Amino acid sequence: MFKQQEVKNKNEGFVDEKGQAIEPVQEVKKEEPKNPDDVDLKAEFKYENEHLENIEKGRIEFAKVIKKENVVKWIVSILSISLLFVSILVFKNIHPALCYSMIGVATLMIVAFFFFSKKFNNSKMRVYLKQYYGDMNAYVFDNERFVDVNGDIEGKISNAEFNDSRLYKNVTTVGSRNIVNFKVDGKYECKMCDCAAQMNTTKKLEPLFIGKYIIAPNNYEGEDDIIVYLTGNSRALPPNNVETLNKAFNSKKMIIYTNNKNYESVVNAKVRKSISELVTNNILVDASISVTKGHTYIGLGYDDCLMVLPLQNKFNPIPMNRFKKDMPIVADIITNLNK
Repeated sequence: MFKQQEVKNKNEGFVDEKGQAIEPVQEVKKEEPKNPDDVDLKAEFKYENEHLENIEKGRIEFAKVIKKENVVKWIVSILSISLLFVSILVFKNIHPALCYSMIGVATLMIVAFFFFSKKFNNSKMRVYLKQYYGDMNAYVFDNERFVDVNGDIEGKISNAEFNDSRLYKNVTTVGSRNIVNFKVDGKYECKMCDCAAQMNTTKKLEPLFIGKYIIAPNNYEGEDDIIVYLTGNSRALPPNNVETLNKAFNSKKMIIYTNNKNYESVVNAKVRKSISELVTNNILVDASISVTKGHTYIGLGYDDCLMVLPLQNKFNPIPMNRFKKDMPIVADIITNLNK
């Protein structure tokens, strides 16, 4: 999965409006043991649903727009540079005023083109984002357990909504988009979004979380937080706010941090069974679940294969299929924490 001394960018899992990674952080990765649960992302696939087909069609159309824009950019750049050279080499000495006028025109051409090009690309990107997330939500939430599903591509969660999970400390920035409101089993009102959180260090911004972030209700009335962590690979971003909590349960796959001595009455065998059905691999890197008074916060740390918007490469539905299969498990966790 990883090669020796391969450099990976942890922040590739979340992108801005241009599809670029937020604040790249370069780290050297070492080879790790192969996970038997890893999925072959290079396996042959087909689009078994119209929404998956629509995503690929949208990607192709957007790629055509970008390709045409790049051609125009090269033409404008060549014309502008040629005009600069001609004005300097030919007219500088014989007609200085004309020379400076031509330099001004060339500069204006470049500035104007990149200004309008940026606005044009951003508008096309918004169209693609709306289509992409619209079809993804329609596909993933096509399950009788999810009702009243509605999405807002430009919707964001507040820093407080992320920090209230108390999974991470020293959070500096929280980026989010594609807020999806839905009900589980017609009872529990939930919210999900694409999310990336970071913290400042002495030299750079470090990623704390990248993936799908879910907020749901529960009937827990205790004052002590309960944090469940499903371990993952070297790309994992475990909670960093567990220093004051006891490690109440520790297995190869699951760790439970809490000072609540009766945590098993909350995260009981049925809840733990539901949580353990989430398979961490090269798609779902890890998962963190915070149970606080009245609220459950679920951070599904998905890798780039799901979180990065498909642009140049053909859309691979395998990671999205995995995400779709994970959501009913999430529904089970939410339901069991309300019993």
